Amino acid sequence: MRRPFVVLLFLLSLLVLSVTPCLALKLNTPAPDFVLKDLQGVKQALSAYKDKVVILNFWSTTCPPCVQELPSLNDLYREQKHGGLVVLGIALDATEKPVRELVGKLWLEFPVMLDSNKDVYFDSYGLFGQPVSVIIDRNGLVREKIIGAVDWNAPQVRTKISGYLKGR
Repeated sequence: MRRPFVVLLFLLSLLVLSVTPCLALKLNTPAPDFVLKDLQGVKQALSAYKDKVVILNFWSTTCPPCVQELPSLNDLYREQKHGGLVVLGIALDATEKPVRELVGKLWLEFPVMLDSNKDVYFDSYGLFGQPVSVIIDRNGLVREKIIGAVDWNAPQVRTKISGYLKGR
């Protein structure tokens, strides 16, 4: 009696796994669109930033490397926003309070939104680890996925971002 139950359970698990999409972010493909509310309650849609270079930065307040890279990312945004750069900070914290406090402490100027359920982070983009940055070009294509903290003030990073802004 136990054996048919185990076989049935195994077959059901195969069925579930076969219909569950395994999304992994692929380079040079269109970035999945999403809508999240920012800390001011305004809905932010990725599709609203067509013809812009977008950096999606996934982070949390409990991740020291995430917090460490935010000031240099803010510097980059402040210097390049008029040239077509958009930075969207996507906090993965369970609640808004620590995010709001950190944003105020660091004087972040780019929009920050909360993805507490990780719908965008995991379900739409298939990401793991923190911080993770995704660079999307002016055509809406994913050009880079960077896992780990970045010094956004480093010359080679600035050169790369400038190239995307110039359409290269």
